[in-house]
Amino acid sequence: MRRDGGFTLLEVIVVLVIAGLRIGLALDRGPFRSRVVTFGAARSKILHILRTAQEKALTSGQPVSVSMDLNRRDLVVTAGRIVKKDRLTGPVHLRLALPNGGVMIRGIFHFLPDGTASGPPLELSFGQERELITISPVTGRIMAHVQ
Repeated sequence: MRRDGGFTLLEVIVVLVIAGLRIGLALDRGPFRSRVVTFGAARSKILHILRTAQEKALTSGQPVSVSMDLNRRDLVVTAGRIVKKDRLTGPVHLRLALPNGGVMIRGIFHFLPDGTASGPPLELSFGQERELITISPVTGRIMAHVQ
């Protein structure tokens, strides 16, 4: 009796069961996330919003403000009548620090056409990662300080 080359039904079922178990184990662990990548994404988003607002103030000749609501994790950019809303997602913690050591729930960053700016220090944290974002009132420079 001649046997054709190929797999038997039993061999195919065994391979499918093993593949299913391996996929199940991989999905059970959940998505692979890196604290550094998650923190970096939140940091980049905030810096991008602040720097874009600053650039808009310099190029348009009008003041631009960025208001932050930490409870809702909202960022609202206001340039004249134009309002753009954005929301921070993810587990990164935000804090707006007061000079006396207290914390604010809401804060506003102001960018003026002459390059000056104002706003409270913003602290980002997630696990071991910590960074403080400040704005120089004289030069308007946005700086990120690793803590």
